[in-house]
Amino acid sequence: MSAFEVCNTHIDVMVSAALQRRHGETLRWYVGDYDGSESYEESLERRRREVTSANAETWGATLLAENRASVNYRYQEDEIEAPYVLTEYAGQFNPVAVLSAVNCYEYQSCEHPGWKSSEARQFCEALRARMIHALPGYDSAPWEVTDAAQVTIGTPVKVRRNASV
Repeated sequence: MSAFEVCNTHIDVMVSAALQRRHGETLRWYVGDYDGSESYEESLERRRREVTSANAETWGATLLAENRASVNYRYQEDEIEAPYVLTEYAGQFNPVAVLSAVNCYEYQSCEHPGWKSSEARQFCEALRARMIHALPGYDSAPWEVTDAAQVTIGTPVKVRRNASV
């Protein structure tokens, strides 16, 4: 597998998409598990991560550093990333295009052992979930499927399989 450092515009778009509120909510997620050593509310506060205009540039720098760490690991380099300055983009983002950008970023950033537990990976998972929810028709789709016709294009066809192997 090869890896390259994505450009700042790629990072800018991911962070800008994360900054857009959905149903009035910021992009937020929680890390770790509740361990009982503090109140549940205190635990939520400590474990909460979110993207706001106040910390957006920090998230961009985090993403860029994780990507650089992957490239360094893959090619046994020891380069550092250039300082990151966010260029925020506004407008309606195409959820499919943002999903593709997230996938590209993850592919370029997953080469090193720390990727699986990284804040950057958690950011990507939260942004992916946000973009899936932004897909046209998602909000009107059934939550529970009680009839195959709810989720097929055209008339569903039942296929009978022989239960014996």
